[in-house]
Amino acid sequence: MKNTDKLFELTKADAVLVISEKNRMYFTEFASTFGYLVLMKENRNVFITDPRYFEMAQSLVSEGVEVLQIANGTSAVDVLLGIFSDNNIKTVGFEDTELTVHEYTDLKHRLSAVKLIAAGDDISRVRSFKTETEISYIKKAQSITDIAFSEILKIIKPGLTEREVQVELEYRMACNGAEGIAFDTIIASGVNTSKPHAHPTDKVIEAGDPVTMDFGARYHGYCSDMTRTVFVGQPSEELRKIYNVVLLAQTMGISNAYCGMGGKEFDSFCREVIKSNGYEKYFVHSTGHSLGIDIHESPLASMRSTDTLSAKQFITCEPGIYIPGVGGVRIEDLLLIEEDGITDLTTSDKNIIIL
Repeated sequence: MKNTDKLFELTKADAVLVISEKNRMYFTEFASTFGYLVLMKENRNVFITDPRYFEMAQSLVSEGVEVLQIANGTSAVDVLLGIFSDNNIKTVGFEDTELTVHEYTDLKHRLSAVKLIAAGDDISRVRSFKTETEISYIKKAQSITDIAFSEILKIIKPGLTEREVQVELEYRMACNGAEGIAFDTIIASGVNTSKPHAHPTDKVIEAGDPVTMDFGARYHGYCSDMTRTVFVGQPSEELRKIYNVVLLAQTMGISNAYCGMGGKEFDSFCREVIKSNGYEKYFVHSTGHSLGIDIHESPLASMRSTDTLSAKQFITCEPGIYIPGVGGVRIEDLLLIEEDGITDLTTSDKNIIIL
C-alpha cells in the first residue's frame, strides 16, 4: 500500500474514497474490476469488494488493509456509511475527474451524511511522482518496447499492410514480456503519416514510404511510449529534410531539459527549431506528457502548460511535422527526470533509418 500522507496534506479531507479501477490499482497494486477503497489517515485503509475478488484481495491484509465483502444483497453504500460513522469521518475526498455527472449525483445523494470534497487533481498530483518500484516497471516496459522496435525493423518491407505491421509489433512486445499494449498502436505509412494519430489500415506499404510507429508496452500495469519514423527505400528530399528538422528539434529539447524547468519552456526548445525552419504550422500537438498507469499523465509539456518538471517524474519528448498530401515525421523518447539530470530511457537509434 502506497503512503498517503501527501494526499491527505493536499485534500484536507478526513478520508478519500477511491472507486476508479486505475486509482484502486495505483494505491493497492491489486487489479480488480469492482471495489471501493477507503483511505484514511495513519494508513487505516479498507477495501470493499464482492465474492469474485474477496479471496484474492486477502493479499492486502498483510499490508494493513482491512478487506470487507459485500454479498447477498448487502449495499456497498451501507458499508461505507458504517465505516465513516465508526471512524468519525465528516469530509470525504472523491475522484471528481473520473466520475460521470450521473455517478457523482448518485454518490452525493447516497452519501449525504458526509461532505464530498473534489480530490481528483490531488490524486493525479500524487501519482505524478513515481516510487522506485514504479520507475523500475516503466523502465522494463520501455526496454520491451525498444527490443520490439529492433525486431520489427527486420520485418517491415514493401507489400505489408499497416495492420500487419501492427500485429507483428504487438506480438513482438508480448514475446518480450509485455502483459499488454499501453495504448492503441499507431502505424501509418506514406501520406497517412501526416495524421498524428492515424489508425492502422489495410494500406500496403510501398517503396519510398515513411512508416511512423507510435507504440508502447504495459508491464505490471505501467506504460511505456515511443515513436520512430523509418523509410522503406529512399525518402524524398522533402521528407528527408523534415526528418532532420524533427530530429534536431528533439535533440534540442532533450539536451536542454533539466529538473525544475517548466513544461512550457521544455516545449519551446522543440517548437522554436521547427518554427525557425518554416514548419511551425505543421507541428500541431504538444511536445510531451508523463505516463504511468495511464498513458497520459501530468506533467505536460505544451505551449500553455503551467506544470514544472520535477524529480521522480517522467516526460516524453515527441516533436513532429505533418504535411497533408506529403507525409509526416515524429520521433519520441521517454525521459526520467532526476535531481541531477535527465535520463533518456529510449535506446533505439534516432538517426534516419532506411530499410
